[in-house]
Amino acid sequence: EDGSIRGFHQIGYEGNDFLAFDKDTLTYTAADAAALITKRKWEQEGTDAERNKYYLENTCIEW
Repeated sequence: EDGSIRGFHQIGYEGNDFLAFDKDTLTYTAADAAALITKRKWEQEGTDAERNKYYLENTCIEW
C-alpha cells in the first residue's frame, strides 16, 4: 500500500446519477443539465466541497 487516501462521493436522484464530487479539485461533475443548477450553487458557495473533502479524508477513513 502506498499510503494514499482515496474516496468518492456520488449523489443520485430517483435512481439516476446526479453529481459526482472530485476531492482533488473541489468540483462536482453534473450527470445532466438538471444537475448543473446544484453544481453551480455548491461550487459557488464552496463550503459543501470543503466539508466533503474533510469527510472523505478524515471521518470516512476511520470507518
